[in-house]
Formats: sequence, C-alpha cells, structure tokens
Amino acid sequence: MMTQPEIYEFDLNGVIIYRNLIAPDRLREMNRIIDAKIDPKVEFGFDFLGYDPIFFELMEHPRTLDILRTMIGEWFRLDHAYGIQLAKDNPARDNVHGGPRTDHGEHQYQWHAGKMYNGLVVVMYALEDVNPGDGGFHCLPGSHKSNLDWHPDHTSPLVVQPSLKAGDMLIFTEALVHGTRKWVSPNRRRSLLYKYSPGHSTWTETDWCDKYRPMATTEMQRALMRTPSVGTRKPLPFAPVPPVNA
Repeated sequence: MMTQPEIYEFDLNGVIIYRNLIAPDRLREMNRIIDAKIDPKVEFGFDFLGYDPIFFELMEHPRTLDILRTMIGEWFRLDHAYGIQLAKDNPARDNVHGGPRTDHGEHQYQWHAGKMYNGLVVVMYALEDVNPGDGGFHCLPGSHKSNLDWHPDHTSPLVVQPSLKAGDMLIFTEALVHGTRKWVSPNRRRSLLYKYSPGHSTWTETDWCDKYRPMATTEMQRALMRTPSVGTRKPLPFAPVPPVNA
C-alpha cells in the first residue's frame, strides 16, 4: 500500500512519481521488442500490449497494483493501454485537458470516511529519459480538487512538466488537468500508458480487452481484464509486496 507521505503527495498534487520501477535489463528488453515490432511511421500512439508477454507482466507489476489498491480500492480493472512515441518533428500540438468531473463525470477524485476514491487512473512508464524542457506530459498540480471549471493556457507557469528517467513510473488521476507539451528534444519520447478503472466502470468500449484476454497467462492478468460489474466480485489475487526501504 502507499505510505502516508505518498498519500499526502498524491492528495496534494494529483500526480506522483516512483523512481526505478523497471529494472535496466527489463527496460532494454522492452525497448528491443518495441523497436522490432513498431511501425516505423508511427507518429504518436502505438498498440503494444500484444507485442510480448513482458508487457502483460508489467500490467500486473506487484508494486504498481499495491499502490492502485490505495488509489482505487480492492477491485479495479485494466480499462485500456497504449504507447506514446514522439520525435522532435512530431506534429502533436500543445494542449491541456481533463479535470474533475469531466468526461460525463467519470474523471473524479474524492475522499469518504478516510478513504480515497478515484475514477480512471493512468500509470505511465517512461522507457526513455524526459529531461527539463524536452516536452511530453505536463499537468496542473492540485487541479484535481479545483472548484472552478477552467483550464489555463499551456504556457501558464502553473503548468509543470515533470522530468523522468527511463524506468520511472508516473501515476496521475484523470481528474487532474493535464496534457502534452510539444516534444522538442532530439531524443525520442517513448512511454507506456496503462489505464485502470474502478471495477464497476469503464471509460473505453467494454470489448477493448477481448482480443487480449486469451493472451493472459496468470490469474491476476485474467482478473484485471474482467468486464465491469457492480455485483458480487471475486477479490483480485494480490501478490505480497516486500516493504520498500525509505
């Protein structure tokens, strides 16, 4: 589960970074597989989940799922996933979007009886470094609790672009105002995004997982790709997670 300082940070900002979640050897293997599989013409998103079982293993990373138990609860599901790849000449434009109760109210963040509740939550793994000024993901920290329906311009000093090293994991709630800043680095941006929903809801089409479900090899992978429901649910088979050294 999340520590008290981590919960405070996420509650304050709506976004949190965990360093070195992917080991260097696994990182190299993921990049090697993507290099061999990806369409060289891709300019933004790519569908990576079915490339190799290693990406199913990342979907059920024990430390990540342990964090999501605090953010979403004991029952959640993989809603959808995609990769992002950007080069310096990519036409992607600067933008901000999201915010509390957007998308028909699904993007939510609240507390009740001492417990955190989220709608759609995004887990983003950096497979390449993101240095200050490179571009890529940016956000308005704290906007997930805003009482005004307002988005600043992407040039506002309130909007920040976190720096990441390859192997880092960034998690944010879709209730956070966030977006993409034009990629200006000569190096590529490559990130994997896994989006998790509470077990009773879905953001994308309910059949998104259908083509991936037969590829699942573990009980947890199959459980994470169950269809949404509000009835009786079998608990997720969480694996023990060793304590993280302070």
